[in-house]
Amino acid sequence: MRVSIGTSLPLHLEDLPQDEDGPRIELLDGGLLVTPVAGLGHQYVVGELYSCLSVAAPPEWCALPGANVLPRGAQDRLLVPDVLVVDGAVLVEPSPYLDPSDVLLVVEVESPATKSTDRLLKRELYAQWRIPHYWIVDVGERRITKLALTAEHRYDETVAEDSWLAAVDTTSVWPG
Repeated sequence: MRVSIGTSLPLHLEDLPQDEDGPRIELLDGGLLVTPVAGLGHQYVVGELYSCLSVAAPPEWCALPGANVLPRGAQDRLLVPDVLVVDGAVLVEPSPYLDPSDVLLVVEVESPATKSTDRLLKRELYAQWRIPHYWIVDVGERRITKLALTAEHRYDETVAEDSWLAAVDTTSVWPG
């Protein structure tokens, strides 16, 4: 991505590059969150979680290995979770962006560059956006923190027992 020195803040959606390889670029209140391409262990866990969720998902839900989440009408907040589970009906839409209301689960696999952002900032934003489930994956500790949205729009470290997500087998997602 090339942002010239003369680029002024706040940035908006149209200021971001489209379909570009390189670091992950997210937009928060007009500022950029730029994360380097993650390491191989991170990528392995992302792939395995995507696979587990794809196999376990009921037909109306679809797992995606990363996608743009942008609230309708927003121009200054774009997040790109590592893995998502979305309403399968949105796959026919031409937009490259998902509205949070179409998302059941977001998964962030932590890296040294994203730990604080994933545990604090994104946890708060995903709760504000009312995404029902948020998983935070710590590859080093081989731990998945599974959070469910409460009636107060905060995340709690539980998964509803009646949710199909409670039955997803994630024991094989770790490298080595």
